[in-house]
Amino acid sequence: MLKKQIKRRLRDEMKQRTFHRLVEGDARDLSFIADESIHLVVTSPPYWTLKKYREHPSQMGHIADYEEFIEELSKVWRECYRVLVPGGRLVCVVGDVCLSRRRFGRHVVVPLHADIVVSCRKIGFDNLNPIIWHKIANATYEVDNGTKFLGKPYEPNAIIKNDIEFILMQRKPGGYRKPTAEQRRLSVIDKKDYEEWFRQFWNISGASTREHPAPFPLELAYRLVRMFSFFGDTVLDPFCGTGTTMLAAMKANRNSIGVEIDPVYCDMAMRRLEKEARTLFGDISLEMVKASDLKQVSAGAKPNGSASNMIYGDA
Repeated sequence: MLKKQIKRRLRDEMKQRTFHRLVEGDARDLSFIADESIHLVVTSPPYWTLKKYREHPSQMGHIADYEEFIEELSKVWRECYRVLVPGGRLVCVVGDVCLSRRRFGRHVVVPLHADIVVSCRKIGFDNLNPIIWHKIANATYEVDNGTKFLGKPYEPNAIIKNDIEFILMQRKPGGYRKPTAEQRRLSVIDKKDYEEWFRQFWNISGASTREHPAPFPLELAYRLVRMFSFFGDTVLDPFCGTGTTMLAAMKANRNSIGVEIDPVYCDMAMRRLEKEARTLFGDISLEMVKASDLKQVSAGAKPNGSASNMIYGDA
């Protein structure tokens, strides 16, 4: 009986075509995405002053003034609020920013996660319980020398290591999701995974920083996509980076839209998605396009032809 159910589920999943659009553009302007067309947002914003991002005139990670940085981020959250369906979630993976005494004269922890929560509340989101992610690896870069920083080893008054990040949960009010019976059946989470995933504390190793200065692991994105969306839903990542959220959506049979301002990261993400698409069952459509072309199309103008389209599986 169980084998028949598994075969049936695989057969149904293979019938479903998923669409994945990677957009080179600025997350502060998502006008090419229709109102209330996104079911879930999973993202991780740039780290203020902490990470060295590639040079780009619109890269928010380079903004020096913290209050300005928060305000620019708020523009993204307002756009997320607009495009989310009622009951849809904005899931934001973010760590606080630790400023070391060596660089700034005193040790200060800037509460980035708290300021994002406040910004989202002002926009209209309902705040829900966060998940605490213990990164295990890649977790000590914020504070040089960790607990030894203020004095000799093992003496009192040392600095507590910053080895967690917050997975913030912001919900757009106005109703609850009403998936179809088929969506519910194809979105069921295994009992063991359910018990582990819906805890408030996660132990997941951090991802490699070789290609991007602030990645999060595929396992983390995959969990969040499975937990807060249904089969066939559309998932958005406005800070797409190298495409981890899109990849998780693809593996979970969800549609996805990723927005990334840096063309180099766009190319990295597209190569990664193409590689994964060849290994998966089902019908997968990939597209990379510039936001400016999408805006031209919506305005009735002819696009510049910069989009590339690929279909994998039984088209």
